Amino acid sequence: MAEMHTTTVQWSGEKVLAEAMAAVAADQGHAPSVKQENQVATLTVEVVEGDLQTLRDRVDALLVAFSTLEEEHSE
Repeated sequence: MAEMHTTTVQWSGEKVLAEAMAAVAADQGHAPSVKQENQVATLTVEVVEGDLQTLRDRVDALLVAFSTLEEEHSE
């Protein structure tokens, strides 16, 4: 049986930023989900890989992209 490794990345904040992050996640091959409750949007991205190092690399790339968007959004 093959190994599977899963990490769930979840972020909450403004809807416009959640949607931008979801677009970046989709561009990287993920299937993001954005849900809004009251004034808070929650983005969830599940990353699944058979290899732990590949999982780490994909999660790192996703977090770097999210960080860049946050910085651009706060300017």
